[in-house]
Amino acid sequence: MKNHNVLILLAAFLFSYPAYAQTYDIRDFGAKPDSTFLNTKAIQSAIDQCAGKGGGEVLVPAGTYYTGTIFLKSNVYLYLSAGAILQGSYNPTDYPEHNILPAKKFGTITHNGLYLDYMKALVIADKATHTGIIGLGTLRGPGEGKAFQLGLNKDGKPKNIFFIGCRDVILEGISILNSAQVTVSISGCERVTINKIYLRSWVNWNCDGLDIDGKDVIISNCIVDSEDDALCFKSEYLDKFCENITVTNCVLSSICNGIKFGTGSRTGFRNITVTNCVIKKGSVNGYRHWPMPASIVHRPEETSVNTGIVILGVDGGIVENITISDIIMTDVLSPIFIRVGKRFLNPDKKPSVMRHINIQNIRAETRSIIPTIIAGLEESPAEDIRLSNIRITVPKGVSADSLKTFPTVVRENEKGYPENRLTFGTKLPASAFYVRHVNGLVLDDVAVTYRKPDARPAFYVDDVRGIKLKNVVIGNKKLEKTDAILTQKNSERIEVVN
Repeated sequence: MKNHNVLILLAAFLFSYPAYAQTYDIRDFGAKPDSTFLNTKAIQSAIDQCAGKGGGEVLVPAGTYYTGTIFLKSNVYLYLSAGAILQGSYNPTDYPEHNILPAKKFGTITHNGLYLDYMKALVIADKATHTGIIGLGTLRGPGEGKAFQLGLNKDGKPKNIFFIGCRDVILEGISILNSAQVTVSISGCERVTINKIYLRSWVNWNCDGLDIDGKDVIISNCIVDSEDDALCFKSEYLDKFCENITVTNCVLSSICNGIKFGTGSRTGFRNITVTNCVIKKGSVNGYRHWPMPASIVHRPEETSVNTGIVILGVDGGIVENITISDIIMTDVLSPIFIRVGKRFLNPDKKPSVMRHINIQNIRAETRSIIPTIIAGLEESPAEDIRLSNIRITVPKGVSADSLKTFPTVVRENEKGYPENRLTFGTKLPASAFYVRHVNGLVLDDVAVTYRKPDARPAFYVDDVRGIKLKNVVIGNKKLEKTDAILTQKNSERIEVVN
């Protein structure tokens, strides 16, 4: 009797599961692998019917299928088979403006701090649950299309993937190529898993790889090769932290920044770990050639990463409990840029707060004379910053004669776009670490190797309260508390331990 009951329950489960996990082949809805045929209606019909009957998979079989914007829905997973290419249409009219104004998502660059009215994308999911894109196939954007070659920081270009206000999202196994701007945007979402994707976006401007503004997110085993920031955390809502995120085992290539927090930092970032990643220059030598001479950049004609790790709090939010570890970075203009700024204030008219940042086990091969920068604000200093087991190689040096051309007072652009060379300039009075407006900084087991002599001190600290330099080696010599190696201004409690 017990075995009979078990069989009945098992049979009930087996017969009920297909009712939920049915497969809908887009060809059954009229889709054709024909470059002259637009499959938008056919694919959307498959998605709508799948959603209406309880959910399942919408199958894209092998072949190339041209489409405009499609909208994923709850309990529907788009499955791209091996050999399948979902190709974005090159006609701008195939990407309608999707209204997102009710979400109250802030624009970052082109909207001057205002809410975004709409978004365009090849695949959109809005407030959907249990949805995603999986498989072994390819989602290919229209970024190389002439109609989308609008230039730097221009609207009107569709993203490849845009998920907003969604929950329980999966992106796994697929290749994501050739976006017209940000390649994957996860915005205001919860419980997101991104695993084993290959992303390459090199045919347009503003092509971030992964933009993540969410809660409870896992990113692993991904390869990203993008024209703009490779992995970029965003905080573009006033009532939502970007938080509780782990990233591991990724290769991140860019000619902008490798790992970046911001620029958007409205509510802020907290409880985020990034580990076991490689940061390297992008595969294309184009788009962003920083206009700096050979006196600043080693081999300026070649591609480089702007900064390996960037942590920003510039829009009034809180940045705390961030841990980044076991990172190898090559061809970076500078290794690390940590900054509190005042691009925007929070509703209480106060600037961002930054604290409890831990960066460890880093190996960086740089390409310029721009040092690591750690800088808060006079009214909101960065607090409790810890760097340990850091190895930095610097290929260039500054001669004593050249140093005479450096500004006597370092500018500090508090409200402008925050970037190392834009905020403080390229000529800083430190060869390894420039530190300003910081309370509580620990550097432990740090070694900086120079390939050419540099007349600047390794450290320049300004308005710092409490800095401990332990086991620091500069050019094969232990750090000494002398002005020639460590210059201090308006600072106190500076401790050197060897």
